[in-house]
Amino acid sequence: MYLILLFALLQGFTEFIPVSSQGHLIVFNKFFNISMKSNITILEANVIAHAGSLVAVCLYYSKQLFSLLISLRHIVRPDIDKNATLTIHLVVATLPILLCGYFFSKFFNYDDKTLFLIIGTSSIFFGFILFVFDKFCLTVKSNEEMTFLTSLFVGIFQCLALIPGVSRSGSIIIFLRFFGFNRNFTVFFSNLLSIPVILAATIFVIIQNEEIFLLTDYLNLHSIGIFLFSLIFSLIFLKFLVTWVKNFSFLIFAIYRFIFGSALIYLFFVN
Repeated sequence: MYLILLFALLQGFTEFIPVSSQGHLIVFNKFFNISMKSNITILEANVIAHAGSLVAVCLYYSKQLFSLLISLRHIVRPDIDKNATLTIHLVVATLPILLCGYFFSKFFNYDDKTLFLIIGTSSIFFGFILFVFDKFCLTVKSNEEMTFLTSLFVGIFQCLALIPGVSRSGSIIIFLRFFGFNRNFTVFFSNLLSIPVILAATIFVIIQNEEIFLLTDYLNLHSIGIFLFSLIFSLIFLKFLVTWVKNFSFLIFAIYRFIFGSALIYLFFVN
């Protein structure tokens, strides 16, 4: 059970803060075989854990999501409803990664021997970019100054997260900070954008592996544990991130990325 707890903790800790949940789960799966301790595969554990994070972010932003749903009646007149405008921004920013993610999964396969090097290098490089852009770029823009073109470029830049170690939230935060948006809005937009992205990725994985998921009984202690712990830890670290950026910079996450990346590069060369 301790592996399930650790796995869910890792998912909850890394999904929303800019350190790459994908990279961390890949590393976890290299050292621990969760399928040996339970009756579910690593793929199923990843999907269940992400489902927990998805429910967590929906609960955390439930009021905002309700407002966005109500705003759909004004979707053709976003000028009269700021929530309708935000909804369109989210849709526009989601489209690029849906397209890129589909083709990326079809044509790109990473050599297992180089994964640690890829994750380590991208973690350090984008951690440095995060530090520089957050520290030296102006904080002069809020959500009112978001344009549909900016949303499109956010979506395009988000596609970099398909590279292990880059981080989906990190790519969004880096882009918006570079263009002067304040930290509170960058985190808010990144967290809301995680909802369609996680949902789409989960559905895609299930469809691609339908024969595996249909034959598995998910009403067991391991599956329920992964889901619930992932939900709880995701809520905790969502609250931590939102609270942190109200008072501090992203420096702590850049430092963590450097330490994490350096450790992986060391492991790559010593093994």
